[in-house]
Amino acid sequence: MENKKTSANEALSKGAIHDSERAYFDEKSRLYLQDLEQGKGLVDPAEEQETLKLWGFEEGLEGKKVLECGSGNGFFSVLLAKIGAEVWSFDLSPSSVEITKKRASINEVADKIHVRVAAFEDLDYEEEFFDLVVGKNILHHIPEIGDAGEQIRRVMKTGGRAIFYELSANNPVLLFFRRHVIGKIQLIPKLGTPDEHPLTRDEVETLSFIFQNRCRISYPKFRFFGKFDRQVFQQRHKPVSLILNGLDRTIYTAFPPLRKYSYKILLEFTK
Repeated sequence: MENKKTSANEALSKGAIHDSERAYFDEKSRLYLQDLEQGKGLVDPAEEQETLKLWGFEEGLEGKKVLECGSGNGFFSVLLAKIGAEVWSFDLSPSSVEITKKRASINEVADKIHVRVAAFEDLDYEEEFFDLVVGKNILHHIPEIGDAGEQIRRVMKTGGRAIFYELSANNPVLLFFRRHVIGKIQLIPKLGTPDEHPLTRDEVETLSFIFQNRCRISYPKFRFFGKFDRQVFQQRHKPVSLILNGLDRTIYTAFPPLRKYSYKILLEFTK
C-alpha cells in the first residue's frame, strides 16, 4: 500500500511540474511569435559557425536522423535541418510546438522537421531510430533525470550519440547566489521556471550509469561573470557586458583548471 501511495504522489508531483513548465513556456512563446512576426525568424548557418563548432557540427549532418529534446522557439531544429539533418523534435508546450512549425515554414524546411507535443519521460519514438539526440538547456527541467536518460538511450541507434548543453551545479558561488539571493531580492528576479535546477554531480552520474559510463564531459566555454551580467545587470549596460564576458573568455583561456566551475557543461553519451 505504501509503495502505491508513493507512486501516486510522485505522479502527482511530476504532473504538477509539467503543468508549471507548460504554462511558463506557453507564455514565453508569445515573445518568440513577436520575433517571427517582425521578420526575425530566418536562420542562416553561415552566421552560426560558433554555435555549430560548440556542438561539433561544422561538417554538417547530411542524412542523419536527429531528435531534438525541447524544441523551444524552433531555432535549433531549423539550424539542424539546414545543415542536412532530418529532424524530429518535441516540446511539453503546445505553443512552442506551433512556433517551431512556423519557423520551419518561414525557413522552407517544414518537410524536414517533424515536431509534436510530448513529455520527455514518455516518448513513443521507435527504438534504435535516431543517429543523434540533442538538447539545449532541457535536462535540468526534468523531474526524474533517470527516466529521461532511459528514453534517450532507448531511441538511439547502437553507435549513436546524445549531446546536451546544460547548466551545471559545480560552482558553489553561483549556487549560493541562486539559493539565497536570486529571487529573494526584488531587483534580482529569478529567471526560468520554479522547479528547474542546474544538473548536480549525482544526476550526471545517473545519466553516465545508464550509458554504461560512456560519457564525455567538456566545457566549451566558461560562463560565470556573464551569468551575473544576465541575472543581476540584466544585460542593460553594454560596457559592463563586454567587460564581464571578456573576463569569462580570459579565464577560459588562461586558467584551464577553472573551466569545470563554468555554469555551462556539454555532456556527450554514446551507445
